[in-house]
Amino acid sequence: MIIDDERPLADTGQPGDRFTEDEGLVERLLHAAGPGPEVPADGAERVKELIRAHWQEEASVRTRQRRLLLAGGLTAAAAIIVAAVFLPSLRRVTPVPTQRGVIVALLDGAMEVAPPGSRVRILDPADTGSEIPHGSFVRTLPGCRVALQLTETRSIRLDKNTEVRLDSEASIALESGAVYISSSDEAGLGIEVRTALGTAYDIGTQFEVRFTTDSLDVKVREGLVSLARGGEEFEITQGFTFSVDSDGALSTGTITSYDPAWSWTQEIAPAFEIEGQTVLAFLDWVSHETGLSVRFENVDAELLAEVTTLHGSIEGLTPTQAPAVILPSARLTASEERGGMIIRVLESNNEGFEELPLK
Repeated sequence: MIIDDERPLADTGQPGDRFTEDEGLVERLLHAAGPGPEVPADGAERVKELIRAHWQEEASVRTRQRRLLLAGGLTAAAAIIVAAVFLPSLRRVTPVPTQRGVIVALLDGAMEVAPPGSRVRILDPADTGSEIPHGSFVRTLPGCRVALQLTETRSIRLDKNTEVRLDSEASIALESGAVYISSSDEAGLGIEVRTALGTAYDIGTQFEVRFTTDSLDVKVREGLVSLARGGEEFEITQGFTFSVDSDGALSTGTITSYDPAWSWTQEIAPAFEIEGQTVLAFLDWVSHETGLSVRFENVDAELLAEVTTLHGSIEGLTPTQAPAVILPSARLTASEERGGMIIRVLESNNEGFEELPLK
């Protein structure tokens, strides 16, 4: 192709001059090329059809890219939110709660305690409230009884001259002597007492296990106790006793919830905290500890027990002694009749109220 004007383009340095010179060059090039082929009448439509498919594909790709970018952005944002929510909790160090040992609830006398791997310690009444590690051997000395709290719903009491190993909050090994169990676990988790002649296991009950080298005796005050011995299992229900000797001879008997055989457990019963409690709550505790049912002579006596609030302390009093001290302050009295306590309103006279003490 020949250009008929080869003169150099002048450049004055002005933007307008450069635009004018470029425009003249284009005009000369078109003139030199000559007229092009004639465009058909439907040319515009044919061009649109040719480029539509390409345009749609491009649009689809761009849409997918935007979606991917958006999804990626949302995922990243979600990751940031999750990190903001969970990372601080991961950084926090949650302390693992240490398992609480056995608490000395009440100690009358002196006892020996041998924690695992430690020397023998002597505990006396001043050590009430102290903690005994699981796995410890405990021996009550002559004249000593102790009440121990395993959990909020499980407690045990050891009679004089008793040796046990406190393996866990739900398992103890009785070497000799007697242990009284009080368990009211709503989940149905009881306490097992292992001996050389068998293992007693309870589900929410009160019972005693007494063991010597010659015999094993189980007394059930309330609830149900299962005794496993070898391949056999025996169920002992409320009000019954079960005995097995070293030769394997078995015997059974009956016992009431208020039998004198239970009296030793009252001597070491932790005191009921009466401050702010009603007389009715106090009577429930007395009934639980003595095995005596509570009956009211009339509606007036029951109403007084429900609405009267107590203050002070009954420390040093057994469950049998406490009613004679507490009830008169609520204008009530109690007497024992046929295995129960009859609660009455005190009769007034010129000298005050007549008290009918619990037998």
